[in-house]
Amino acid sequence: MNDRPLVLVMEEAKNEIAGIVLKVKIQTGLPYSILDGILSSVLADVRKDTCAEIAAAAQSRQEPLEEEQNE
Repeated sequence: MNDRPLVLVMEEAKNEIAGIVLKVKIQTGLPYSILDGILSSVLADVRKDTCAEIAAAAQSRQEPLEEEQNE
């Protein structure tokens, strides 16, 4: 990320995603009701990856604490 405020980066990402969804709708001709199911599946994958990121961050933070305790 850069020096821009997080809220602006988030808004830009949201607009990018919305634009891509519209592009996919136009290219495929799928109705929004079908795209909703696809996006729900993508969101489930993102949430799974979020949990993995959190677990990895917690583990990397825990390891130095454990090393300090063992010394």
